[in-house]
Amino acid sequence: MNAVTADPMTADVATAETSASSSFGDLTTAGPSVTLSLVTGQKCTVTVSARIDSPASLDEGFMSFAVSGTQTQAASDANAARLVGNSAGAIGVVSERSSVFTATATGSNFVFTAKYRRTGGSFTFRDRRIVVKKW
Repeated sequence: MNAVTADPMTADVATAETSASSSFGDLTTAGPSVTLSLVTGQKCTVTVSARIDSPASLDEGFMSFAVSGTQTQAASDANAARLVGNSAGAIGVVSERSSVFTATATGSNFVFTAKYRRTGGSFTFRDRRIVVKKW
């Protein structure tokens, strides 16, 4: 099987956990994460998704991803699934975001790991998923 037709790599964490950080980091149960091999110039689509509960405020909750191993990339708002709270709060809203990642090195240790943050309040993330599809 070649990289163009490779099946996507998927990982899930069902546990509901809360982010109390204004910078990207792990929840109590880290991840989910996937590891795969890429060659220089190869691209992949990275999709992060979760059910998110928000407080009764206009704060925001983010689920992004970081890359470690052969190449590194910090989690960012630009690659994040996001939920903006409202005055009534929200429970179980599904948020998803897909981004393209391009390898600038060749290696077998590209680790894509979900990371979380919030701007205020208390955001809970559950049924968390990361999917990485090479192309």
